[in-house]
Amino acid sequence: MGSIEEREIEPSVGQRLLWFLDRYRGHDGALNCPMMCRIRGPLDIAVLRGALDTVIDRHESLRSVFTGGGRGLRQVVRGSEPVDIQVYDLSREPDPEGALNTAVATELATRIDASGGTIRTTLWRVAPSDHVLCLNIHHLVTDSWSCGIVFQDLCAVLERSSGATTELADPGWQFGEFADWQRRALDGGELRGQQAYWRDRLAGLTLPPLPTREAPTERRTALVRTGLDAATVSGLREVARGGGSTLFTALLTLYYAVLHRTTGRTDLAVASLYANRTRPEVRRTVGFLANMVVLRTRIDPRAGFLDAVRATHETVVGGFLNQGVPYQLLPLREAQSAGGRADDIVFQMLAEPVYSTTAGGLDLEVLVPDGVGSRFELELVMVPHEEGFHVLLFYNEGRLDEKFAREFAERYVAAAELVSKDAALSISRVC
Repeated sequence: MGSIEEREIEPSVGQRLLWFLDRYRGHDGALNCPMMCRIRGPLDIAVLRGALDTVIDRHESLRSVFTGGGRGLRQVVRGSEPVDIQVYDLSREPDPEGALNTAVATELATRIDASGGTIRTTLWRVAPSDHVLCLNIHHLVTDSWSCGIVFQDLCAVLERSSGATTELADPGWQFGEFADWQRRALDGGELRGQQAYWRDRLAGLTLPPLPTREAPTERRTALVRTGLDAATVSGLREVARGGGSTLFTALLTLYYAVLHRTTGRTDLAVASLYANRTRPEVRRTVGFLANMVVLRTRIDPRAGFLDAVRATHETVVGGFLNQGVPYQLLPLREAQSAGGRADDIVFQMLAEPVYSTTAGGLDLEVLVPDGVGSRFELELVMVPHEEGFHVLLFYNEGRLDEKFAREFAERYVAAAELVSKDAALSISRVC
């Protein structure tokens, strides 16, 4: 069981940055990180509420709020309290699925005030035996990896509620223990080697310019949706294997290729979130552990795509081995002196989820929403599904126009389709 009394812990370096971004870019739900699932079967809401109580009780982050600001920012871990589930019955609507989509979009676009609570829990009843659950969690206390842990824990507790003897996995460190370790590692020089890597890797970096509007307007996240079919994804997997790498690397290489076409630059930097869970103690820690790294690669337009994949592979592996240095401490001041930010251009590939499972006599299916906002200028997100990938290009409509974003996304998909059939193509011929 969790602690009964409140206690304060010092936030991590990453949380301090997110708190600042929450005030600057959090208005459209850009810092919401939801865990959503569809539940089919005879759902007892009281049993679900009890299961959620158990899950939230296991992880201090999920019981945290934030006070103060700047150097005075504090994370307050609250005692255990019954979860408040907002239940909405959509089953009598003329179009329950349409009503659900509208309700989910509204929920995900609504900001969470982390000073009052970091989780908002909603359950929509679509039919008597069909519900959708959304734990909308502030990014300050979770990340994509953590949402997977929350889902696994929920399934395990629901299974136990039906009489099974399912054991709950040891959560390992609580987030406060990770934050303490990170501070000691930085102060004691444990991350000195990683810091040296980034000083060398990012030396002389200049950021690729995006074709921004001459007169930027108010920031607003917009989205272009497209996709890669199963045949294209299968072909890209084979291309990645041929380059001794992974699908993530091949998809990132395609992003570099389109950015080269867009900016004319061969020295390119793309930011990406890494899980930052190399220590075994944090494999099942719920909290904001993910760390932004800057993946810098030099692209030769005359080189074949496979050669570009190999160059990107070196970059990706270097980022993985040195992902422990908080983004704020990377040597980026010179690169950002012209006004841009190293995280203006972002690439993410979401982990392939467990699509469906059974627990406590219920069928549960993970849902990966695309309605969450983005806090970046241009963010390409690859979302796996059973028939390929959803390709989501988020962009700041205040600085980038829709025509550019749509053409960029279309060019990316066309390049992926070409490469999946002929990896010998040079970068200059890919897009």
